[in-house]
Amino acid sequence: MKLDPIDPQEFTRYAAYQEKKRTHWERFLDKVKPRSAAMRTTVLVLSVVFFSLFMSLWFFWRTLYLPEIQQHARYLALELEVLNNPELRMFHNNAEVDIEAWLKNRVGVEYVTDPKEYPSVREKVIAEFFTNQIEDKLSKELKIDQATVYFQFKPSPRIWVQTPEMNGNWVREPLKTYANYSPELIFVWLLGVPLISAAIILTLVRQLNRPLKRLQDAANSYSRNGTAPYLETNHGPQEIREVNQAFNHMIYTLDQTERDRRIMLAGISHDLRTPLTRIRLSAEMMPDDDFLKEGLIYDVEDMDAILNQFISFMRDGSDEEPQDTDINMLLQELIIQFKPLDIRFTPQQLPVIQARSLSLKRLIGNLINNAKRYGAEPIEISAQADDEQLLISVADHGEGIPADKIADLMQPFVRGNDARTVQGSGLGLAIVKRIVDIHEGQLFIHNRAQGGLEAVISLPLKKPQSDEVLNSSPLGKIKQSLSDRF
Repeated sequence: MKLDPIDPQEFTRYAAYQEKKRTHWERFLDKVKPRSAAMRTTVLVLSVVFFSLFMSLWFFWRTLYLPEIQQHARYLALELEVLNNPELRMFHNNAEVDIEAWLKNRVGVEYVTDPKEYPSVREKVIAEFFTNQIEDKLSKELKIDQATVYFQFKPSPRIWVQTPEMNGNWVREPLKTYANYSPELIFVWLLGVPLISAAIILTLVRQLNRPLKRLQDAANSYSRNGTAPYLETNHGPQEIREVNQAFNHMIYTLDQTERDRRIMLAGISHDLRTPLTRIRLSAEMMPDDDFLKEGLIYDVEDMDAILNQFISFMRDGSDEEPQDTDINMLLQELIIQFKPLDIRFTPQQLPVIQARSLSLKRLIGNLINNAKRYGAEPIEISAQADDEQLLISVADHGEGIPADKIADLMQPFVRGNDARTVQGSGLGLAIVKRIVDIHEGQLFIHNRAQGGLEAVISLPLKKPQSDEVLNSSPLGKIKQSLSDRF
């Protein structure tokens, strides 16, 4: 299978794709259905299992139990007709037989007239579902308005029947075959089948999600460290192997691009700086009265500044290892570096964070440079933290910029109208945005009400060690798994 790299131009439609509006039906489904694919698969398969159980129960009811109940109701109707007919005579061996005694001895049917032996009728939801079927069939067979049927399971299974012509008496018939009835077995069937099915489904879903989890970990590793392990392509289902192969191809392409970038950086640093240095030296040796000297030196400095920004933009700091960083100390170093600039900063109590210190220093330095070039002093710097994020703010007292132009300034090679005469390439804020993205943070730029422009950097804080230890425990893993699934 041949896997070609994606043309970078295809990503130009990403912003438009993100802005695609969702329909009301899609938003409703997002609220109803589970978030994870694992739970969606589990719910779908369990729905099939429960539907199969329902259809099985309905099939057995319609084809087995209901015909048997109706047939038994016909037998009961015949017994009642015999017991309620005083003119009916039965002879055996030319001798009259007592019908009640014969029914009692052969079938166990008794005509109960003693109120002390009457059953205490109580509502039983499940039993009434069956007795109602018998009552309807009895009423049709006996051609009466209503018959009363009652199941008694203890101490032994019995069925009690009463009709209007019996004057409150009951007919009792033992149900000896129902003694083998096991509610536990039915309960195990109704509950055990879904539970076993759910366990099997979760096992299968877990087997399917493991490759996706490895793919996720590899992608996150590349986002954090710039490196990722190659995934196996000779194990697992065909679809997973193809995805892993595509991922490996993507990682190889990115690594090749990174190697080309480093080569280009080395070439720019060496091959372009050398002639610029020679040109500058030649300009410095020109006579002071030469009207071309000042303009040539300015052009060389402008080219050198543009070259530095190109190198800074391409050297985004992704190859720098994160380390413990004291933001207060970093900001103090920047204030000393930019002296005699009027920078106002009041240190606050901040936690030590994991960050790429040099890249972060370059980020804030670019914001200070922008405030110096396009704004006005004093420049105000602040840093504060809460439980989830660290906020770093750089504000000036200039005129600001139109609100509709703020988003465009973070794009490469885009400059404001007031910056056309200032040295630079329009990469300053693009460099800032790129470094912020590497730190998984956010950049906000807005005009201040009191005047000037303010840039706010939001950096996420890592979870405390106690939370990591909790999540590493079995109970913590279970809680985390349930929270991720729902």
